[in-house]
Amino acid sequence: MIIDKIFDNTKDGVPNYSIDLIDGTRLYYRGVSMNPMPQKGDAINYTVINTKTSANGNQYTNIKDLEVAVNPNEQQASYQQSEPQYAPQPQYTTTPPPQPVPQANNTFTPKPPSNGFNKGDTQSLFIFVTGIVGRSMQSGHFSIDDIEQLTKNAVRAFNENLKEL
Repeated sequence: MIIDKIFDNTKDGVPNYSIDLIDGTRLYYRGVSMNPMPQKGDAINYTVINTKTSANGNQYTNIKDLEVAVNPNEQQASYQQSEPQYAPQPQYTTTPPPQPVPQANNTFTPKPPSNGFNKGDTQSLFIFVTGIVGRSMQSGHFSIDDIEQLTKNAVRAFNENLKEL
């Protein structure tokens, strides 16, 4: 298993470490000080104590007997290496995205807006009227019986002042 992130959450002298692996697994290692502490990219071996789910619904695993795996080439842990080690980079080949093929469209006829409104006008009208009527009703100065008149007034105000924008 390879370490992605490691956090030292030691408190009041009680060792407590949180380790995220590159596969997304969250590990907790408690009660034993790690010196030196493993680093991102180190391979580790451990024994699973149990796997639980947090109150937030995230799975985590409690572990013991943590050890940094020995690098077979140099017989030492990766955190002791003097030169940085990098994983080989994947090789990518780029292929151009498919290009659209132009086609004649002789059947398209744009529809004229109905009632002088297009979709944008209708959406703007709905938003405007909803805002005016909603705020008016929330003020407490109007009753349910006033909604129809408030709506008519809001539509008239929109048509007179905002429709041309």
